[in-house]
Amino acid sequence: MISLLRGSIVHKSLGKVVVDVNGVGYGVTVPLSTYYRLPESSTEVILEIYTHMKDSGIELFGFLTQDEKEIFTILIGVTGVGPKVATNILSNISPSEFATAITSGDLAKRKIAGIGPKMASRLTTELKDKVQSFQPSSEILTNSGIVGDVISALMNLGYKRPEIDERISELDYITSNEKNLEVALRESLKIMRKG
Repeated sequence: MISLLRGSIVHKSLGKVVVDVNGVGYGVTVPLSTYYRLPESSTEVILEIYTHMKDSGIELFGFLTQDEKEIFTILIGVTGVGPKVATNILSNISPSEFATAITSGDLAKRKIAGIGPKMASRLTTELKDKVQSFQPSSEILTNSGIVGDVISALMNLGYKRPEIDERISELDYITSNEKNLEVALRESLKIMRKG
């Protein structure tokens, strides 16, 4: 069972990454929260891995934090929730937000693609006890939602990931207080131009 990969990013596309570990390329499916925080190609990365065994082969799911992997594992323990659905959920909500939404019963209000009111109700019922003991082990930004969109836009405008990471706390402050993407991006550009 593969539990962790440490190597260089060879290629990445939305939701997928290839990591070179001593000359072997591992294809890994990642939630958008992880994808937006991945460094550029040829940069070393450490991914927490969940190995999913199926008839057609092995599929690897990767996460930058143990928290994401823990919530992913909890999710796939629910009947009807496979790795793809769990990855989709983590692409739309951070582990701590998910735990809060489950314990407060507000998951249905989050409007996550593929999670209707019936599924949200079932997840809340089945996971309420399991997530009550969940304690986030880190406060690493998952870059889901608007902050992820801002990071993606900045990279499309030519900013490099290390430059963005240097300002990540300021960018997070902006995006947590401004829900309009256009305004958040404009304010983020001012931060980045300060150098």
